[in-house]
Amino acid sequence: MFEIVVLFVFFLAFAIWGTLRIEAWVKRRAFYHSMRRARTLEKQAIHFLEERGFQCVGEQVEREAFFLMDGRKIPFRVRADYLLERDGKRYVAEVKTGKQARTPEHPLVRRQLLEYALLFAPWSVLFIDGEEGRVHEVSFPWAFSSLRAAWWMWIILFVGGFLVGRWSR
Repeated sequence: MFEIVVLFVFFLAFAIWGTLRIEAWVKRRAFYHSMRRARTLEKQAIHFLEERGFQCVGEQVEREAFFLMDGRKIPFRVRADYLLERDGKRYVAEVKTGKQARTPEHPLVRRQLLEYALLFAPWSVLFIDGEEGRVHEVSFPWAFSSLRAAWWMWIILFVGGFLVGRWSR
């Protein structure tokens, strides 16, 4: 009787182990398939954007930045799918596919797009729904109002200084 119990426990443990291995394999296959599909849709998205007059300047472009935590410098990187140009303006594009949040209104996506806007300083950020082939232009006008004001202030000061220097002779 003891041998039967030991054999039963052994087969039960083997069945559990086998089930877990098969489940892990299925998850790996699904992840691999979704990543391959995402890469395919990203490539389709760049062609879609080029048809609309955008020129690809870079793929998987990174920017490094840091934040301070308790006085300590914590570095991080942000990677955008595409850096684009059109009509002399620079854009950053993010392609989303699959079950990922498919709207820029989703908090995690919105925060990601805001990071792009702050670190790349583009004209706007393009959110591409890879499944539907739709492009949404997302901008954060308040994020750069002070930077643009400062830019115009420098131009005005430069021109004013030039004119004052010219007239003071």
